[in-house]
Parts: sequence; C-alpha cells; structure tokens
Amino acid sequence: MNNYISYDWYRNAKMNSFPNMNLFAPKESYEKGNLFRDLYSQYKNYRPATLKPRNEQESKLYELSAIAFAAHELNLYLDLHPEDQSMLALFNDYRRKSNELTREYEEKYGPLNISSNSLDGNNFTWATDPWPWEGKNV
Repeated sequence: MNNYISYDWYRNAKMNSFPNMNLFAPKESYEKGNLFRDLYSQYKNYRPATLKPRNEQESKLYELSAIAFAAHELNLYLDLHPEDQSMLALFNDYRRKSNELTREYEEKYGPLNISSNSLDGNNFTWATDPWPWEGKNV
C-alpha cells in the first residue's frame, strides 16, 4: 500500500497546483508530524512508526486524524501567510473533509468529544457508551 490515504477526493485534489509548496500526503504528514517536506528534519536514524488500524473503527479514526492534522498544519501556516489563496483553498478542502469524516464517525461510533453535535438529543451517551479500555470494540 502506498503512503496516500485512498479516497477519490484526495486523488483529485489540486496538489500539483501548489508549485511552491512541497507537501506530504495527509497520512504521511500525520505519521511524521509535519505536513511540509521542506521543514521536516528526521532525528538521527529514527523512523516514524507506521500506524496500522486493527478494525474499521480504528481505520475511520485514523483517516479522520490524518485529515484533521493536515488541516491544522495548514491553519498554522495561514496564521503567518493569510494571503496565500492556494493554501487557503487546500485548508478549506481538508477542513470540510474533516467535518464530513467526523460526522460519519460519530453517526456510527458515537461522540469524539464533549462538544460534539451527536450529543444533541435525549440520551447522554458520552458516559454510557463503552470506553476504549473496556475492550468492547477491539
């Protein structure tokens, strides 16, 4: 498997329209902790671990985490370069995809945080759903 998260929208992204930026794909940037190739500096012989989700829930959360990380990295970049329209467009693509993946994950597996919209309603599932260490979803 390659280093790219396999969604059709990402394959069609306009990565090549950013000639001045050398970016990692979201999955690779998440594992390395840096979206920008030119700013990544490997420490000695350290190689980041390759994360391998064990089930569908972990896979969805990993996908969401990688996209959210890329959006956050671009958010930090835009704090310093607010005039960069190409990076703003990419940030908005990642932000929208992150919101979509969050909604999909929460519909299937429950809230990710206490401010989640999936908590709207009559049941407060935040405290009643199984906790990760209880091993019910492993």
